[in-house]
Amino acid sequence: EEDLENGKLLFKDYVLFFTTFFLGDRKSESYALQWKHIDINKQEIQLIQALDKYKNPKSTKGNKKTTFQIPTELADLLLSWKKQKTELAKFGIIQSNEQYVFTYIDMKGNVNSPLHADYLNNKMKSVKRRHKGLTHATPHKLRHTGATLAKQAGTSLEAISEALTHSDTITT
Repeated sequence: EEDLENGKLLFKDYVLFFTTFFLGDRKSESYALQWKHIDINKQEIQLIQALDKYKNPKSTKGNKKTTFQIPTELADLLLSWKKQKTELAKFGIIQSNEQYVFTYIDMKGNVNSPLHADYLNNKMKSVKRRHKGLTHATPHKLRHTGATLAKQAGTSLEAISEALTHSDTITT
């Protein structure tokens, strides 16, 4: 939040981080979110696909299709971010339900490109460089942290396993 307030973190990156952290999903699943997967009024997100390393849509791990209830705070952030259509319009792109929620201008100058596989890792590293006291973390470590906090709060192993879209509780 401090980096966002100080202009050192883009709002898009803040919303991406918050979304990935809250869902505890794989970053490739957050990268593959399209507006058609988000119902802000019902406060739901459907995880039905991921992006491969070449930025192509693929099935989620285990071919799972999961619907998550999201808190009002995340729904509000996503609604604010949906106003990206004004940013896209500057490039002659009209936002549709097929639009990926999170895109960027890649190193080749391609506008509206799906995120590179290391995008979130790199953003987290840049935050760590600015805040030396933070423990090193990766998007995947956030999945583990969320699961650990849920367990400490008394959530059943079965519920945690389902939220992480694991095939069975042994994996969890």
